[in-house]
Amino acid sequence: MISAGEGKYTVFLTHVYVGKDLLVIITGGDKHIGGVSLADNGGLLSLIKRGHKDDIISNMVAPIIYKKTKKDTLVICGIHLDNITKNGIDILINNAKICTDKLLKAIDE
Repeated sequence: MISAGEGKYTVFLTHVYVGKDLLVIITGGDKHIGGVSLADNGGLLSLIKRGHKDDIISNMVAPIIYKKTKKDTLVICGIHLDNITKNGIDILINNAKICTDKLLKAIDE
């Protein structure tokens, strides 16, 4: 498991290969499924759970991973913190980017 951040702003990333494809799960805070994004050679598809904004991260991360790995990539994201501020959201987004960078570095090795 990959992680970035501290305390309530810690973001976790796990991944598993499904055949040649890549499944990535990004969570933090109160873990759940909030957004799902699939990146492949046809572009990006996403689903959003009503009332959630987790697709902001899944839509950001899935194409980055696909472009680097050339593997069809499904990203499931679910991060929830009560009463989060705009600054807190920015911290979580940055921590998700850090986790993604760590994943891509690990895959390259």
